[in-house]
Amino acid sequence: MTDKLPERIARRIASISDEELEFRGRTRGGMRQSWLERIERDKDSPRIGDQAPEFELELLSPAGMRTGETLKLSALRGRPVGLIFGSFT
Repeated sequence: MTDKLPERIARRIASISDEELEFRGRTRGGMRQSWLERIERDKDSPRIGDQAPEFELELLSPAGMRTGETLKLSALRGRPVGLIFGSFT
């Protein structure tokens, strides 16, 4: 794991006031470590412009019920696709 943060992140951590750190229950060292861990986790993540990895999802009915039918991302090749990740529960 690298121990060097990007300059803009290092500057941001250095600029956080002691009051904000105390309010958030954090330390500069803890924030630095959190960022280093995040950078390590994200090192193999797709980058802007990379081809999306193939995946398959189950289709839902208009009422939101499971249908048993699936759709692969590659089936939509050449068509605009928006991928929204998150929880809707």
